[in-house]
Amino acid sequence: MALQHSERELGKLGDHDLARIISGAHEAFKKRHPDLSDIALPSIAVPASNAAVAVEKPVAQTPEAPIEIKRFSQEQKEALEKQGFVIYGLTGQSIKTLRDAGRKFWSTWHKDFPDFEALGSMHSEVAINPSNLFLPRSNNKTLAQQEEMVSRFSEELVKKVQGVKAIIGQASDYEELAFRHLDATKEYLFGAKDKYNSARTKTPTGGSHVAYVGNFSAGHGLDVRDWHAVDGRGNVHAAPLVVPV
Repeated sequence: MALQHSERELGKLGDHDLARIISGAHEAFKKRHPDLSDIALPSIAVPASNAAVAVEKPVAQTPEAPIEIKRFSQEQKEALEKQGFVIYGLTGQSIKTLRDAGRKFWSTWHKDFPDFEALGSMHSEVAINPSNLFLPRSNNKTLAQQEEMVSRFSEELVKKVQGVKAIIGQASDYEELAFRHLDATKEYLFGAKDKYNSARTKTPTGGSHVAYVGNFSAGHGLDVRDWHAVDGRGNVHAAPLVVPV
């Protein structure tokens, strides 16, 4: 279907921000038109030959291609692992797809914002250091100050591991990452070990606010909140995500 096709093709091109917009439009379309799941693709007209009447041939339905994610080289993986990083592959999951799969979220406010819940994570391998998840003294900083700290961290990391960079991710990146780490290790990122602190994200939630993700526990699930991008908060830190360039 047209919207799904557009989202998938944009993902293949690496244009993930635009793909997320299309994904949000798709969710909004389904709410406005509950009898339709998507906009139908046009049929292909076959030219008439030998005076035969032209007929329309429906578009062949082919199986969807598996999601391809951007990956580190083997050399990069080995170098990152020596620095204490672990690597996970993110596959475009959103709050909605995670919750539909049985994942537990403590926060509920975002149920009233389907576009926010539909935002998917990047399609890429991501490296984190679970023992040093947050940059030291990165709380009580504005988003701009935290971005500067992550930029300096990235510059130092590239001296040891070529062809990577550290970033502040979107809310959906940290959401999928938290559950993937839980599946792999049975440990909670942003949980007791991390004093239930949270990671600042670059995902806007309205006005000057951006989302933060954390406070993760077995009893309550993962928490997603927001705070002023131009203001700091004691429990909101910079948690760099390392990705292949």
